[in-house]
This record gives sequence, structure tokens and C-alpha cells, in this order.
Amino acid sequence: MEKMNLLILSDDLDLRIEVKNLVADEAFAISGYSGFTAEGKTKIVNKYPEIVLCAVRGEVPDAVFSFVQDLLAVARGLIVILVNDNITVDLVNKAAQYGIRKVLPIDGIGCDAFSENIKTVYTLEQQRILDTNEGKKVRCKALGFFGGKGGTGKTTLAIGVAASLAKAGKRVMLLDLDLQFGDVSMALDLDTKNSIVDLVQDRGGITIENINGFAVEHSSGMSVLCAPKSSEYAEFVTPQHIERIIDIMRPYYEYIIVDLPSAFNDAVITACENCEEIFLVYNNEILSLNNAKVCYTILDQLHQRDKIRFVLNRVEKSLIKPEDFTEMFQTDLFAQIPADYSAALTSINKGMAVTVAQPKSVLAKGISELAEKIIEVHTGIVPVKVTQPKKKFSLSKKQK
Repeated sequence: MEKMNLLILSDDLDLRIEVKNLVADEAFAISGYSGFTAEGKTKIVNKYPEIVLCAVRGEVPDAVFSFVQDLLAVARGLIVILVNDNITVDLVNKAAQYGIRKVLPIDGIGCDAFSENIKTVYTLEQQRILDTNEGKKVRCKALGFFGGKGGTGKTTLAIGVAASLAKAGKRVMLLDLDLQFGDVSMALDLDTKNSIVDLVQDRGGITIENINGFAVEHSSGMSVLCAPKSSEYAEFVTPQHIERIIDIMRPYYEYIIVDLPSAFNDAVITACENCEEIFLVYNNEILSLNNAKVCYTILDQLHQRDKIRFVLNRVEKSLIKPEDFTEMFQTDLFAQIPADYSAALTSINKGMAVTVAQPKSVLAKGISELAEKIIEVHTGIVPVKVTQPKKKFSLSKKQK
């Protein structure tokens, strides 16, 4: 079952964490945090969460109710729940007048009771949608591909998955956020004059028109926003730029594939916070296993653990088994991609995604299956595999 997406709205950073701890139920996925600002409204509209938790301690300002009223005017079908530490009859009545579905206490309520209340509200809202024949919005998925060490094949997978999703008819943007050493443009043989740096420095600002203008349309059907050609330009792209770019793209793309560098910095952390899922790409060897443990710990401390999906790439015979990853992190591997160095090298030299350059290779097959699983998990629809009809063999006249 697909998780219910929550977004926590509060100007109090400590209160955001407190509310996050109350929704520890596995039925929920927290898609982000924000304040009662214009940027927060943009994030909510573009991320399409089912539920927004507005958390306020003390008296709830009229500005919060006005914010909710404006939000519901542009985000139809959104469930807004107010969380407060001083619930009164007047507060409940006022909240209902502004379209807030429920008022829940911050203190004196356990995680189970808090989660059950949200589930009840969600179930009733879904029934109302069915009764009124309202359609459910298609949510964009931003998927980050990250590896704490270089050489794991992370970029090859990101490119291959993006190309496979585009081939399946999805609108895909491949975003190269390795701002110092990004090589997506080289791997795809793109002769591009513009990059993400040109976008953020453009006088027209970060708009969907400018994003599409500075991105490159690849022959596979996906769009690509490249990293700068020189590493010294990386400092011009701020975390705020990254957050806004992803938010602006959401209504126009079904999938945003984010290729991240093999390091933690403010830009990477911001990108992870704005991705629905983070694919940690590693190999079955001791250095990868150790690095995976470090990255897992850091992402856990950043409250991003629920987004982690482990992908074991270049799987081959080794003392380190796939089972070692599952035992260490107590989770199943999302995918295992077999080792195929020849296909990977050929695709890079040709400047093409491996699924295009070597479609019959075991590597291409593994990446295609990964993309199919992503679609199935996100939509609940199993992709239909198109098989080519076998050619009939017939004898020539001479053979007869």
C-alpha cells in the first residue's frame, strides 16, 4: 500500500521535530518541512502531499488561518490538520470555519493515538473524494542517487533509470547536482553551452520556462539540466537555488532524477530533504559496506532514514554478500544489479545510456527492471513488457 504523504508546517524548528516523532507510524511518509511563508505554500502546492500538519504552540495567530484559507484555494483535496497545545471549543470551531479537518493536541497524546486520528481523517476524506468523483492528483517523485564513495556506478544507474522511465512514456528531468565534477553531459555526449549555473544567474529568475530553456532535450526523451563545466562555478549554486528548482519542476515532470556527488554538503543535504526517495548505490565489497554504514547514520541523524533505498550495483562473487547489507541495516535491498563492466564501458564511450547502447546486456536488463519497480511502487501499476515477435524460420527454395 502506498504511504500517506505528510508535510509538517511550523515556524518552530523544535516543534517540527516533535510532531515528526508523533507520526512514527510506517503508514506515513514525511515529504518535507516548511514555515508559514510563500515558499512553504509553493512547496505544498508542488509536492502534492495528502496531509499537512500545521503545528503551533500557544494562541494560533489569524495569519495562520489566512494562510490555510489561501492554501486550500489553490490545493484542492488537501487535508489540513491543526496541532496545538491549548485546544478549546472556540479554536475547534474557528478551525472548521477555515477548512481545517481536525485539531489534535501536541502534548498528552501517544504516537498510536495521534497516528490513528490522522488515518481516520484520511479515510473519511478518501471516501468523500470517491463519492464526489474527484480525481487524485499525480504526484511528482524526486529520486536522489547517492553513494558516499566514488566508483560505485551511481551516475550510470541514474542515467539508465532516467532513460528507462522516459522510454516508458514518463516525463523525466535528469538533474546533475555534482556541481564540481559532474559528468552526466559527457556520459550522454551532450554538447551543451548552458548549465545550472546559467539558470540561477539568469535575470529572469528560476522559472519553468528558464529551466526548460537551459536544460537539454536528450534523444532518449528525457530532459537534462547539466552541472557547470568548471568546478569553480559550483559556489554560485546555493541550497536555496536547489530547493526552488526542484519545487518549480514538480508540476511539469513525473520523475526528477537527481545525480548527487559522493560527499555531504549543504547542497546535498538540501537535495536529500527535497527528494521523496534516496537510492544509496553501493558494491558488495568491504569499503562499500563500511561507507554505507556511515552514510546511513548521517541520513538517520538528518531525519531522512525513511527515504533510503539500498541498491547493490556490480554484484559479483565476493566475501561480502548481499545478505550482509540486509542484516546490517535490517532492510531488504531495493535492487541488485549484476556486474557488466564491458556494457558500462561501451555505453560511456558511445555517450549513451547503457539501456540504449547495450539493451541486451545484463546491466541494461537490471537497470530496466529497477525502473519498472520504481514505477510499480509509485503508481501501483505493473509496467507491461513489450516483447518482439519471433521471426518465423523458413527454408529457401535451394534448401527445399
